[in-house]
This record gives sequence, structure tokens and C-alpha cells, in this order.
Amino acid sequence: MAAVLPNTPSARLCGSCGMCCDGVLFHAVELQKGDNTRQLASLGIKLRSKKGVSSFLQPCSAHRDEAGACSCAIYEQRPLRCKNFDCQQLRGLLSGSIPETVAREQVQQARSQVERIHGLLDRITPTNPNRSLAHRVANALTLPPGVERGALHEELETTMKGLELLLQKEFRV
Repeated sequence: MAAVLPNTPSARLCGSCGMCCDGVLFHAVELQKGDNTRQLASLGIKLRSKKGVSSFLQPCSAHRDEAGACSCAIYEQRPLRCKNFDCQQLRGLLSGSIPETVAREQVQQARSQVERIHGLLDRITPTNPNRSLAHRVANALTLPPGVERGALHEELETTMKGLELLLQKEFRV
């Protein structure tokens, strides 16, 4: 069951966003020293190990989005990287340099672009919803030899570049 977060500005912001969990901001999360891999695996997180580094792909299997309300099914036991991550909007909100209304507007702007990208992906080709948004877009833009890009491909690439710029400027740290 997902944890019920307090009704605070930071909880409202994170609950309306979820981009750090749903594959929009990141494609994978690297586990940290102190994370309990067995416990995380028992909670349903599909871990992978490469060159001695454990991680899990995004979107996170514990992420929930029900009618635009995001939550975490393992909030109290989530990995350290997740506990310690604050995006730029959340940092600004917590420091008082960004009002909640402005932070939520930034989230809404990004979420609108994500929805536009999802719509374009649906029109172009089926993609794996269990992969990050960047991977899904890259797969849709990788065409077989002899197949030319169309207007939808160009629109998808342009929209994704715009989203990446917004994420870099307003969310990533």
C-alpha cells in the first residue's frame, strides 16, 4: 500500500509530479551503500547488477499514478537515492525561493509536454511503457534502413528536445 504523505507544499508538489520515478527524469537509479538489495527485491524492485553496481530501471515498479496523484508503494523503505533526491523545484520550494504555485506551474508545463510526447509515440509506433521516456523516444526515432522520417518523427524529436531543455533547466540537479 502506498504511503499517505502529509498535506504540505512539498508533498503536494511531489504528489502532482512523479517525474523522478516515472522514467521522465531518469532512465535508472543506482543503489547506494546502505541500501538493502534483498529487501528492495522482496518489495518488487527489479534490480540489475553491472560491473558490481546495482541499479533499477525507470519507471520504478513502486511508482503509482492514479488520476494525476503520484505516490510510492514502498515510500518508507525506498532506496537512499530516492530519499535524498530533491529536484530544483522542490529545493526552491523548501528554501522559499520558489512559491508553490510557480513550482506546480513548472511541473504542469513539463507534464503537458510529456503527455504530448506520449500522444506522438502512440501515433508513431508501439513502445515499451516499462522503459524510460528517453529510451522510448529513441526507439521510435530509430527507423529501419530504407524507411524515412515523417512529420510526426520530426515533431517528436523537437518536442523531446524541448522537454529535455526544460528538465535540465528547471528540474535536474
